[in-house]
Amino acid sequence: MDVVPGYVFILPAVIVAGWILSWWGARRVRWFLLSAAAVVSVLCVVIGWHAMGPPADPRTVDCSSSWACTDPGSLYVVAAGLLGFGCCFVLLLLTLVGEVLLIRRGRRSSD
Repeated sequence: MDVVPGYVFILPAVIVAGWILSWWGARRVRWFLLSAAAVVSVLCVVIGWHAMGPPADPRTVDCSSSWACTDPGSLYVVAAGLLGFGCCFVLLLLTLVGEVLLIRRGRRSSD
């Protein structure tokens, strides 16, 4: 059983770090960052998926299944993209909640 290399977690870590730092910037920075991160994540999935090529037939190649016959490097790119997209989705929900809380706090302070 292979261990997932650490570089799979770089994209989600950069997304989370950028999102945390974006709270000290303008609102547009958060939304631009999340949009760009989602696009990069989807591109990682698409590029990794196309890099895998057609699945090999386990009867003609010495592997246990068609997934075992694929290049693990491209699977790791797909995994990084899926993790990044998952992070974007969770951070989108947190951003929406945070924005609502900031708007409510702003309304209360103006009253």
